[in-house]
Order: sequence, then C-alpha cells, then structure tokens
Amino acid sequence: MIGTIPRRLFLIVSAFAFLATGARAFEIEKTEFVVGLSDGNYDPVYLPSDVVPLLPDRACFGWRIKISGDEKLVFTREILKLPEQPEYWSGEDDKYSTSQISEDRTTAITDEYLPVVDGWVENYWCVSEGDPIGDCLLEVYFGDVPAGRFEFEIVSAD
Repeated sequence: MIGTIPRRLFLIVSAFAFLATGARAFEIEKTEFVVGLSDGNYDPVYLPSDVVPLLPDRACFGWRIKISGDEKLVFTREILKLPEQPEYWSGEDDKYSTSQISEDRTTAITDEYLPVVDGWVENYWCVSEGDPIGDCLLEVYFGDVPAGRFEFEIVSAD
C-alpha cells in the first residue's frame, strides 16, 4: 500500500506534464476554413470559403483540422481577431467562459478541450447583429503548437 500512493501521484503528475507541454501523438493531415449558411430551419451547410456574409442568425464560420492517430480529445487555443470591436461577445461577462476578451474588445482567446470525431477537430462561430465587417484572422493551436491560420473577410450582405 505504501508504494501505491507515490506511484499514483507520479502517474497523475506525468499525465499533467504531458498535457502541459503540448506533446501529441498525432500529425495534422489537413486544415479547412468553412462558411455555413442556414435558412433558419436546418443546420447550416458548410463549404470552403474565406468570405463570410454578415447574416445574423444565418451565417457561421469555422475551422476543421484532420489529424492522424487515435486521440479522443485535443486541447485547443483559438485566437479570433476582428477588425473592430463587435457589439457583443459571447461569454464576455461570464466568469466561467472559456473565452477571454482583449481590453480593446477586438480579440477573443478561447481555451478548451474539443472532441476528435472521425479524425476531425472543429469549432464554429456565428455572426451576430453588430459584428464588424472587414478582414479577420483566426489562429488555432493544439497545446502550444500552431495548427491552423485562417484569414477571412466578413462582408455586408447588402
């Protein structure tokens, strides 16, 4: 029994050290930036594009990254930079939010674990009333390792 607790402690500390270093047992095979449109009744249909129409409650955008290996969960960091501050950031006033908003309100940094489904890791954002138009940047990291960099433009739907 005496050796069991130190061994368990060693295993736990080793697991956290592995996660903290960003070590991974997979490779990035493919990256995609996609835009989805919905008529409000169905899930959006996503297609590769770098132009996002400002259609609140109808247009979404996001990234998909295909990885090799048998990972079930990946720690991700997203850095979303907008050309100007939006009217509203989801989670901005929520102390439990996985996102932190920059002081100038133009950048959101989101840290979270995401599931791997059929080899893909993905996340999406939807445009809202009051979002700015212009050039944007979305950077994705797996741990501390760059996994994807996506430049796109939000355009007026008029």
